[in-house]
Amino acid sequence: GKPGSGPGLADDPALLTADALRDALQRRGLEVGHRELVQGDDLAELARHGADAGHDIVVAGGDGTVSAAATALVGHETATLGILAMGSFNNMARGFGVPVTLQEALDVIGAGNATSVDAGWVVRTGEGGRPFFEAAGVGVDAMGFLAVELAERHGWWRAMRALVRGMRRRRTPMRIVIDGTAYRTGSPAVTVSNGPYHGMGFALATAADPTDGLLNVDVFRGMTRLDVIRHFLSVARRRPRREPRISSYQGQRVTIEGTRRALPAHADGTTIGFTPVTFEVRPKALRIFR
Repeated sequence: GKPGSGPGLADDPALLTADALRDALQRRGLEVGHRELVQGDDLAELARHGADAGHDIVVAGGDGTVSAAATALVGHETATLGILAMGSFNNMARGFGVPVTLQEALDVIGAGNATSVDAGWVVRTGEGGRPFFEAAGVGVDAMGFLAVELAERHGWWRAMRALVRGMRRRRTPMRIVIDGTAYRTGSPAVTVSNGPYHGMGFALATAADPTDGLLNVDVFRGMTRLDVIRHFLSVARRRPRREPRISSYQGQRVTIEGTRRALPAHADGTTIGFTPVTFEVRPKALRIFR
């Protein structure tokens, strides 16, 4: 990926170029070929091609860059992903336990310490589905991402009208099925987490472990949309308050339906349409250096 600005850079400004990162890996005894991405490159395709040729893949960038490469490597039997975290939030690196300082991350890759982590999966009937690595969500959690997408297509005025209209709805009845057990709730939001970090670096699911073979499901019961947003903001400010109205579950397969109306859904901040949606975990689906 193309080096940018983020927490990973402060430890060594000399590692700001692709050539410098290549040299740093070579000094650790690795044979390295590199490519700096330009507009129009398909990172997932490049990563898949490299992996199929027998190479491990190292990416330098933020969560979008890391996710694209990880998506290509999910289920690959031999290729291992190295992460050089150079984004604004670095949710994937932090959630996977990969060092976010570049020298430490380079040392981990150089040492060849490989392990496997889970991937969440959006299940789609008749389609291949798609992975997610941070979290998915339904309801308020997805509204903000949907508003951004609407703004890009139709302008901010239409997006804000849709957001306000959605916020006015008081009750959003849902049916949630976790590993065959059904729950009914009027929750304005449900999050389904593979790892602890989500969105703009929020630690929304501190108990989520991307190595335990389970998804963490948080249901915001008896809360208004404003209550949920306040909770998200308290987490964003790193001042989370204990919220007894959040019910937490774990499971391998989660289906969410809006029983009165279809509700927006997202996976890793990308809108995936509306309910009903099904998520499942794919244990140890991605090999990483850690």
